[in-house]
Amino acid sequence: MNTFEFLVDQIPFGYAFNFDNYLFNKVKHINTQGLNERANYFIVNYVKKRIEGKIHFLFKDNIAYSPYKSLFGSFEFSPNIHPNLLCEFWMFIENDLKSRNVEKVIITNFAECYSPKKAGIVLKTMGKSGFSVALKAVNHHISIDEDPLEKKVHYMERKRLKKCEKNGFIFLEEPTANAIEIYDYIQSCRQEQNVEVSVSKDKFVKYLNEFPQNYFLFSVRQNGELTAATIAIKVHRRILYSFLQANLRKYNLYSPSVLLNVGMYNYCQRHQFEILDLGISTKPDGKNQDSLIEFKEHMAAKKSYKYFFEKEL
Repeated sequence: MNTFEFLVDQIPFGYAFNFDNYLFNKVKHINTQGLNERANYFIVNYVKKRIEGKIHFLFKDNIAYSPYKSLFGSFEFSPNIHPNLLCEFWMFIENDLKSRNVEKVIITNFAECYSPKKAGIVLKTMGKSGFSVALKAVNHHISIDEDPLEKKVHYMERKRLKKCEKNGFIFLEEPTANAIEIYDYIQSCRQEQNVEVSVSKDKFVKYLNEFPQNYFLFSVRQNGELTAATIAIKVHRRILYSFLQANLRKYNLYSPSVLLNVGMYNYCQRHQFEILDLGISTKPDGKNQDSLIEFKEHMAAKKSYKYFFEKEL
C-alpha cells in the first residue's frame, strides 16, 4: 500500500488534519461563497492515518476558483510535506478538473507572512505546474511582541497618536449590536473614495452571525462619534486580519487610524496573536496605493507578497 494517496471529496473516517486550517478554507466558510458546485482534493497518509494536504475549488462558467469570493483559498498542507508531492498532487487535480470541462484555474494564495516556507513551496509548485502570476500584491503585517507599538511607529505617527489622545479620541471594541453602524460608516468612507465595499451588508451580517468567534468590530470615537473603524477577522489562532479599515477625510488632520492600529495591536497582545495582517495595498487595476503603503510602513508594518495565480487548461 502506498503511503500517500490523492482523493476527491471523500476522506477516510476518523483521519485528522496534520495542519491548522485557516478560517477561509473551512467547509462552513466555503459554504458562504455563493457557489454550490465544487470539488475538494486531499492528500491522505494511510500509514499514519491523517490528512497531509488539501485544496478546495468552486466552479462557475468552466472556471475553477480557489476561492471564489474570500480572502484566499489555495493549498494547505503539513509543514513537512515534500514539495515534489505537491507537484504530483496538482497533476492529479488538473486531470480531474479537465474531466469536469474546466478551462481555467484561478488560485489566490495566503500572504507570505502567514507561513514563508509554505508560501515558497506553493510559489515553486505553481511555477513548475505552468501557472502564471496574475498579480503579485504588496501585503503588510505587524509582528506582535511584548513591546508597545507606540515605540515602533514613525515619529510623525507618534505625534498624531498624542494629538488623538489629547482631543478625546478613544479606541473601542465594539459590540455586535453596533454592526450596522460600523458597516454604514465604512461604506460612507468607501463612497468618499469612489470605491465599493467588497462585501454586501447582508453578507457581512451573515458572517457575524455564523462566525461570532472570528469576526470582530473595532473603532475610534470622539464624543461618541465614529472617526475610524474596521472589521477584524480571526483567520487563525495566530493571525488577526484588519478588513475594510477606514476613516472619513474630515478626520485626516487627527489620523485616528493610528490609534485604531495601536488599539488592535494591544488587543493582539492580550489575546496571544502573533500577526496583525493589514492586507494588500492594491487598486482595482493592480497598481500599488503608495500613500497607503507609506502609512502602513510608518505603523511599523513589514512588507511581504500575496500571489494570485492563473492557468489555462
